[in-house]
Amino acid sequence: MLQLTDLDLLNYIKLCESEVNTLAEIHKTLFQNNIKCSIEELRQKISSLYQEGYLGNEPTGDGVKMYYIIYIPEGIEEKQ
Repeated sequence: MLQLTDLDLLNYIKLCESEVNTLAEIHKTLFQNNIKCSIEELRQKISSLYQEGYLGNEPTGDGVKMYYIIYIPEGIEEKQ
């Protein structure tokens, strides 16, 4: 099970090389930061953030979903 909080995942997505990323690119960034998860676990977490409005989705002409950050609630971790 992917043990990242939603905020942590958003921050890792922010580290990706571009502002618009595929699921594979996000998975690669997590792996490079020693966070191992299955593709399905990541897909569920990304889908949740997309449905809640934290991520946007821009499909390409060939049907690949590209995700981008709409909002990261900065400072949340300091309040908890």
